[in-house]
Amino acid sequence: MFRKKNDNEISFLLSNTTDEQSIVDGRVVQSSTFRILLGFINLYIILGFVLYLLVKGNLIDGVNIDFLDQGYFSVLNIRTTVVLVFLMVMNISAYYNYGFKYLSLILFVYMLNSAIDTNILFSNFALAAERPYFSTFQLSRPLLVISLIWVAIVHKDNIKDA
Repeated sequence: MFRKKNDNEISFLLSNTTDEQSIVDGRVVQSSTFRILLGFINLYIILGFVLYLLVKGNLIDGVNIDFLDQGYFSVLNIRTTVVLVFLMVMNISAYYNYGFKYLSLILFVYMLNSAIDTNILFSNFALAAERPYFSTFQLSRPLLVISLIWVAIVHKDNIKDA
């Protein structure tokens, strides 16, 4: 069924190929700082989603059940879904390099608002002993907020032909 190629065919195939990679015009190569920050943002949000799934499945010991009955679980459900959708759209935007700065600033405002709302609405349940996993997640939120601003600053826009 398959036949072995002879030397003439192999030399013809090799002569028509080049060692150069195809270059896409207008494609901006992002810096390593941008890629590291985007990876950190992805990792932070994915870990938050995993934490949500562990709490939802009642797989974490040491979480105060009264804390979850006070409405925080429904708030956590909605915010987790919204942040995951933002993450997907932000990654698509980063890939196509279109509107990324706007999305990262929108996510920055949303995460800042979320952190303030959570601290105000659920301040009675802010004891780290009653919710150590959520406290760690909330205390590390400023890292995400700083990363969102930083990634918007170091992002390179498309090169526009003048």
